[in-house]
Amino acid sequence: MVKEKGILVVDVGTTKICALIGEEKEEKLWVTGMGIAPSKGLKKGNIINIDEATQSIKNAIEKAQSQAKVIIDSVYTSIAGSHIKTIPGSGVVALKEKIVTPSEVEEVLYSAQAVELPQDRVILHVIPQEFIVDQNRGILQPVGMTGVRLETHVQLITCNRSNLQNLLRCFENLGLEVDGVIFQGLASGDGVLTPEEKELGVILIDFGGGTTDVVVYWDNVLRYVFSLPVGGELLTNDLAIGLRTSRKEAEKLKIKNGVCLRELVEDDDFIEVVGIGNRPPKKINKKVLAEILELRIKELFEIIEKELQERVFEEEEILDIKSKIGSGVVITGGSALLPGIIYLADQTFELPTRIGYPLQLAGLTEEIYHPQFATSVGMLFYVYNLRKNIKEEKKGGIIEKLKQSFLKFIKGG
Repeated sequence: MVKEKGILVVDVGTTKICALIGEEKEEKLWVTGMGIAPSKGLKKGNIINIDEATQSIKNAIEKAQSQAKVIIDSVYTSIAGSHIKTIPGSGVVALKEKIVTPSEVEEVLYSAQAVELPQDRVILHVIPQEFIVDQNRGILQPVGMTGVRLETHVQLITCNRSNLQNLLRCFENLGLEVDGVIFQGLASGDGVLTPEEKELGVILIDFGGGTTDVVVYWDNVLRYVFSLPVGGELLTNDLAIGLRTSRKEAEKLKIKNGVCLRELVEDDDFIEVVGIGNRPPKKINKKVLAEILELRIKELFEIIEKELQERVFEEEEILDIKSKIGSGVVITGGSALLPGIIYLADQTFELPTRIGYPLQLAGLTEEIYHPQFATSVGMLFYVYNLRKNIKEEKKGGIIEKLKQSFLKFIKGG
């Protein structure tokens, strides 16, 4: 009897490491292993201590493997941080047989990567925006179409080379070879967004511990991503300073009593705050806590809106966000469930907002049905679909070649 083989995905976050193991059963993706460990050695998405980060990753993986008990045949991890940038690219090839073949799609995507990158930048993902066959624009699947010239416009998601190599080093220390690295925001999009939202236009805000990732879709195409060095850790820090308590106590208060809208708090609603050192605990009005969180979340949303207006929609000569974002905003990540956050998003973006829960998977459904696991679940979907596509390709086809090229590039080959 052949033992089942599993996919291991490891979401390396600033506050937690989440490892999931997925298996294909009855042509469906099942989650059969889950491991969570506190994250050490990271700050704002970047590794600052390789030994500590390696141990945290090991702890999460071991917990997942003890549940799943399968042979792992592929390993994927995630990356985020303000070093993530997108740049446009374009390519063109002549159609030798006057018809678009998979090899010519491969060739034109390679040519679109021929952009001048600084030595410290690496391409993570190549996201086609459209293909153009002769004068026919807006094509997403060009194979089989007739013409003499194939063009493509792409978005290249890039990251800092050193950040990426430090991440890979942690897995090398554990004797694991990484098959691919996925931008966390891209994975979260696969984890929580519906096809209809991607088609109509949607802004995804993934509120992590040390970073906030933003992903924009419309017409079923990922159009833009960026990552800000601000997350739930900053909220905790603000509470610790504002309430004069420890970060550990501030984190507890955020989870238990967190609310980011003053109007939701009653005037006579008080909470007890533990003092620092030997200082006695004190009672404060919960409105103080709400005000601290409200100001910080509003500031973050305003930064995101400014970035969207200046970098995304102005480049497209679309100054009104609502003209492209037909479905609205989706907020996911660990801090997404703060009461009042939907109202603040509605007010800032003037778009309908919902909380992004991970799409349903078989297996450990209840444990992972929480916004904080959006990236992990999305990574499994991403890899599962990638593997299905590879099976459909002949050996050495476009996807496999792109993967091999990517790994050679990031490892300095």
